[in-house]
Amino acid sequence: MTKPQNPNNQNKTKCPDCEFQLNVPLDLEKGEILSCPGCGLELEVKKISDGGECIDLQELTIEGEDWGE
Repeated sequence: MTKPQNPNNQNKTKCPDCEFQLNVPLDLEKGEILSCPGCGLELEVKKISDGGECIDLQELTIEGEDWGE
């Protein structure tokens, strides 16, 4: 059995912070960065499973450089 094609070429997922429903492209890849239009949080794609049906997003964390101070 094949899955029906999404006519908008997008999947849906929710922001882990504000629960805003995000439309994400079908060709999304692990490590890509998305911005939530609801709260402005930058999100990193951590995991994609079930052919893109389940997308795990996590708040983007940028580690600062350690200058040895």
